[in-house]
Amino acid sequence: MATMWPRLLPAAIRAESRRAAEIRVFDALAAQLGPGWTVFYSRPWLGETASGAEIDGESDFVVAHPDHGVLFIEVKGGAISYDPATDRWTSRDRHGISHTIKNPVEQASKSKHTLLRKAQAERGWPRGHFRFRHGVIFPDVKAVPQHMGPDKPRELFATRPELDHLADWVAQRLSGGNDDALGPHGMRVLEQLLARPIKLHSPLAYSSADDDEAIENLTPQQFHILNAFEDLRRVAISGGAGTGKTVLACEDARRLAAAGQRTLLTCGSAQLAEHIRLVLRDSGVEVSTFSELATRLGTEAGILAGGTTPRSEQLPEVVFDSLAARADLAYDAVVVDEAQDFTPSTWVSIDALASRSDGATLHAYFDSNQRLYGELRSHFDAYMLLPIRLSRNLRNTQNIHDATQRFYRGPGLIADGPLGAEVQWLACEDGQIERTALGEVRRLINAESVLPEDIAVLSPSAATLGRLATSLQDEVYAGLTFSTITDFKGLERRFVIILATRELSDAPELAYVALSRARAHLTAVGPVEVLDWLRTDAPRA
Repeated sequence: MATMWPRLLPAAIRAESRRAAEIRVFDALAAQLGPGWTVFYSRPWLGETASGAEIDGESDFVVAHPDHGVLFIEVKGGAISYDPATDRWTSRDRHGISHTIKNPVEQASKSKHTLLRKAQAERGWPRGHFRFRHGVIFPDVKAVPQHMGPDKPRELFATRPELDHLADWVAQRLSGGNDDALGPHGMRVLEQLLARPIKLHSPLAYSSADDDEAIENLTPQQFHILNAFEDLRRVAISGGAGTGKTVLACEDARRLAAAGQRTLLTCGSAQLAEHIRLVLRDSGVEVSTFSELATRLGTEAGILAGGTTPRSEQLPEVVFDSLAARADLAYDAVVVDEAQDFTPSTWVSIDALASRSDGATLHAYFDSNQRLYGELRSHFDAYMLLPIRLSRNLRNTQNIHDATQRFYRGPGLIADGPLGAEVQWLACEDGQIERTALGEVRRLINAESVLPEDIAVLSPSAATLGRLATSLQDEVYAGLTFSTITDFKGLERRFVIILATRELSDAPELAYVALSRARAHLTAVGPVEVLDWLRTDAPRA
């Protein structure tokens, strides 16, 4: 049996009625031509006119043999007519409808000459004069007149009766002459020309950028929620990871400040506070961690000596006492991000920050993951905060959202983002985590065109991060983020690599935070047991 390109015709091709004639020829050539023959179906080409203009065309079939040569075949179905007065060819289908068609002889001949020139330009094309011929098949025509013109002799055509002996017609078209044999080497070059496999790499940076753009377009859709509670002074907005709480908190604070209110946005993480400062620069919003806030208020109120930094357990008391001594230090509006991280004693002082003036605003944004943070509704009810729930994940791709949900127990969330790339689980021995992560960072930057500033490497502890950062000190890696998972709360990157050490498997809160930080691409590197725990949320063996 001949070697066919393609090996099998797809069902979609066979279902096209307009290809019925070509399919009949394809099956006949496949069944009748023996070993050594190669048949290429539907080979398009791009050529040039004498003036250099581009022209395109297609050869319905190219039939080749190392000893006999190459035959270019054009196939036209239906009843065929040619009017020399207008030089017009037509085909009439079974329904009696006529269609203007191109000159099949000219098409076959042009394909022959164009592809011969292209073959000669290929590296390795053998020297010699090889048999390149052309022909036309009319599968729905009974016979062709003996003479159709000097460029259209009878032997150039095959019709319906010849289909049962198509191999004989092919052999006849390639007979005669003293041409050189193409040989196996020439066949290989011809195959490279007409059936060259193509594999063009699409860097991961491109697809992730598309996913990220879709996510960026989704995020502002949450802003309508701000309109819904803009007249409510005291609200608690809850949502799982990816629901846009930090984005909303920033926009909320911006609007409050724009309305003329002295506005504070506070959180627990220094890294998150720094990010929010950049987002809200020139907005008039004061952004501060609770520790920074307590130190400043205590100093201004005379509660703390200059340069004194209170211990963490002293912070709520310092804030409360400072407000008691200086009522003017209170704010018109207070927005709290990652509110679930503040202790009940801290909330007493936060409440005081916004309760010393009539109509003061207190908006708290917290994570609704009851598994990790418990039922916070009753806690916020004590401060008369009206609950509002976010139900749509607008930050992560669906695959990343699914990975995160293994550690989420709370009100249902819907992932609106694109499907995205699958989460990568790179298993390695404990001692190979840093080396494997190092290789992944280099692969993303060097092979996948990812920008270093789009990558965050997260770890349960700072020790492993320091060693990894030392290995990536080259300028090409400048902009990479190395952070503990705790410090990266509320933040995100397009690409996140998690160092899944055994410390992580004992901390479901860290796992939840780590898995949800990536917008478009997530990789976890670690021992099989830890990765299995992350993937299945099952106890370690």
